Amino acid sequence: MEGLQRSRYGTMAEGGIEHQGFEPSSSLRIILVGKTGSGRSATGNSILCQPVFESKLGSQAVTRKCQRATGMWNGRSIVVVDTPPIFEAEAQDQEVYENIGACYLLSVPGPHVLLLVTQLGRFTEQDVVAVTRVKEVFGAGAERYMVILFTHKEDLEGGSLDEYVANTDNLRLRRLVRECGRRCSCRWGVAPMKKVRGATWTRYGCRLQSKSKT
Repeated sequence: MEGLQRSRYGTMAEGGIEHQGFEPSSSLRIILVGKTGSGRSATGNSILCQPVFESKLGSQAVTRKCQRATGMWNGRSIVVVDTPPIFEAEAQDQEVYENIGACYLLSVPGPHVLLLVTQLGRFTEQDVVAVTRVKEVFGAGAERYMVILFTHKEDLEGGSLDEYVANTDNLRLRRLVRECGRRCSCRWGVAPMKKVRGATWTRYGCRLQSKSKT
């Protein structure tokens, strides 16, 4: 296992990524991450343009286990994995470990992108905990392959997201945006996809590696 780096939940390639070419014809694998109530499932439905994941407004988690769905975008296959509350501070029991394992298996041979869903203007301590948990699950360097998707775009009130990030007094959010290479958007579409491409393909086609090697 020389050259591998162990996350809290398993073994990953050194630096949290595996250098492997991403062929244009292969699927783009996305794992939805973030705190409970952030809108992960609704975001997954928007990406896939169909209501495949159950989504209800509220603070209680609707998704109870990892789920995988596929779709097409601009002629390219997309795999989206929705996650239950495995990124919460209190999420430590056996069911959580089983869901983390399922999350890995559903994105085999490894996710290309971690799509962090958070509400505009509501980046709280719970979001900070969720980001910390993402790093624990996927290992060092995970933020380099993270794209932040803000919901509630209407709260910008005609302003731009760049202006909001630059002027917010939420220092933890500004720090995360920097760590993520400023890959953030308010809607899924052409612009976010370009940011995803920047996260996955420009770095030699790297992808996060969450499958153990021997």
